[in-house]
Amino acid sequence: MITRSLTRTISIAFITLCTHTAFAEGLTTQEADLLAKEDIAATQVLAEVCPSLIGNNATFQSKIDTLTQTLLKDLSKTTTLDQLKQDPEYQSVFKEAQANAKEVDQAEHKAVCNDVLELKH
Repeated sequence: MITRSLTRTISIAFITLCTHTAFAEGLTTQEADLLAKEDIAATQVLAEVCPSLIGNNATFQSKIDTLTQTLLKDLSKTTTLDQLKQDPEYQSVFKEAQANAKEVDQAEHKAVCNDVLELKH
């Protein structure tokens, strides 16, 4: 389960986005899927939190959508976000990500939101 802060989760997701496949070789399918679900959940929490901090921003939403679609490809089975939202394990991970987000101060959230804005597609 998620035991790290939302900021650290997102930072790790960004760093490992390109190298995720290389590390996944040492993980079971279930472990790799759980990591992907954690990253997707953290991304979706940002999608909820950031608009209140940086305003409704089409560029931000586009980058979150692109990041989410990229992370969905890391799952062992092809799935959509809507399908994933029905998965009990994802629901649990998402709730934990939401709880972790409440422990992070607004300045850190805003910094991560701005980092998403600076991502290159």
